[in-house]
Amino acid sequence: MKDLRQMETLIPIINRLQEVFLTVGAEIIQLPQIVVVGSQSSGKSSVLESLVGRDFLPRGSGIVTRRPLVLQLVNVPPLEERRKQDNGVKAEEWGTFLHCKNQIFTDFSEIRKEIEDETDRSTDNKGISPEPIYLKIYSPNVLSLTLVDLPGITKN
Repeated sequence: MKDLRQMETLIPIINRLQEVFLTVGAEIIQLPQIVVVGSQSSGKSSVLESLVGRDFLPRGSGIVTRRPLVLQLVNVPPLEERRKQDNGVKAEEWGTFLHCKNQIFTDFSEIRKEIEDETDRSTDNKGISPEPIYLKIYSPNVLSLTLVDLPGITKN
């Protein structure tokens, strides 16, 4: 039990270190992550959505995931508990993007739109980019965990 508590306190620290290193352009530490890999339209994004319990990833035909999505899930106390402390975001669940400094998304359809918009900003003509999008989802209904959604594998 002591090891589990130590790991629970270590995960947010490591997530923050990853963000700092990415912000300054240094990829010094490579930590294990759960990555979904498979062919195009095989349900990789749906697997991630089922872990979060929300629909927030872009949908459509063809290659929809055109940039890797690094998804950090952060377990937070329920809203009622946080209200007692009178601090933090006044929503049950929310998301933040590394590229949108200090912006909080409480509407998951807006999270989907931001993923689509950010993908379009860095890819041209429906191309694929290796540049990841970093999204954090805060919720009392998730485990603290980092997941990666990759573009689908295609054959020519």
